[in-house]
Amino acid sequence: IVRLHGVPSSIISDRDPRFTSRFWQSLHQALGTKLKLSSAYHPQTDGQSERTIQSLEDLLRACVLDHLGSWEEVLPLVEFTYNNSFHASIGMAPYEALYGRRCRTPLCWYQDGESVVVGPELILQTTKKVKMIQEKMKTAQSRQKSYADKRRKPLEFSEGEHVFLKVTPTSGVGRALRARKLTPRFVGPYKIIQRVGPVAYRLALPPSLSNLHDVIHVSQLRKYIHDPSHVVELDDVQVKENLTFEKLSVAVVDHKLKELRGKSISLVKVLWDATTGKATWEVEHQCRERYPFLFRSKSVFGDENSCCWGGCETPFLPQAPSTLFSFL
Repeated sequence: IVRLHGVPSSIISDRDPRFTSRFWQSLHQALGTKLKLSSAYHPQTDGQSERTIQSLEDLLRACVLDHLGSWEEVLPLVEFTYNNSFHASIGMAPYEALYGRRCRTPLCWYQDGESVVVGPELILQTTKKVKMIQEKMKTAQSRQKSYADKRRKPLEFSEGEHVFLKVTPTSGVGRALRARKLTPRFVGPYKIIQRVGPVAYRLALPPSLSNLHDVIHVSQLRKYIHDPSHVVELDDVQVKENLTFEKLSVAVVDHKLKELRGKSISLVKVLWDATTGKATWEVEHQCRERYPFLFRSKSVFGDENSCCWGGCETPFLPQAPSTLFSFL
């Protein structure tokens, strides 16, 4: 490429290790070429190259079927066909856009004579074609942008906010988590440390995702809505050996008797989270054994056997301990 077109002013590439290596960066620094690396797992950054590769793969696949797998023999023909094909985005073939004239195909070789354009007329025609190519490309970009914007939502976050990270089987996040079909589509939330450019953010990733690039494109993020039930108070948590913890109850707010196979089972309604109001019905004698601080005996209306649970104001008689059982 350098011998034909010179040293490029900038190169857009993905984050392949060969492009992010120190040798590659020092080489282009010496040549004066600016490296523009795309966001991690966001191929739309260089969509033109991705689309060109897809077109070449389709052409090569069709030729391989006809030539029984000898793809290296038809590769020059595929390249020639692509460069001499009409492109809607520029309104002409790439060969004509590069050299300023149409390519002579083997179909024209039998013709006698050829008109040769020389001098200022060639420069004038080339200038007109360059302007036309620029207008065609702007029109195509606007049309393609309108198609893409139909499926996009404008997302913008601030430093300090928390976001979810999208998980796909082909992305680095999916490989790091060994994603399968039933893996959650988003993981997190993770805190935004810094905004990098208009469409990328640097996240505080956990050690399990340390092998990922921490700058993520906005299309891979989703806003996290704060929920008090997701907050765990570390002071009240005692982690067990199997890395699980037991959440302590807050109070007993209600009670009732339930008939099960001819037996009366005493149940109490335990409030687990005063912020969200989450409560469940539990067996009374089991709660007495596990959470004795919730049960406070009081003498009410002169009856020393009556008592009150968890600050409730309605007294009731305690029941005898019943047999252990489980609800299905």
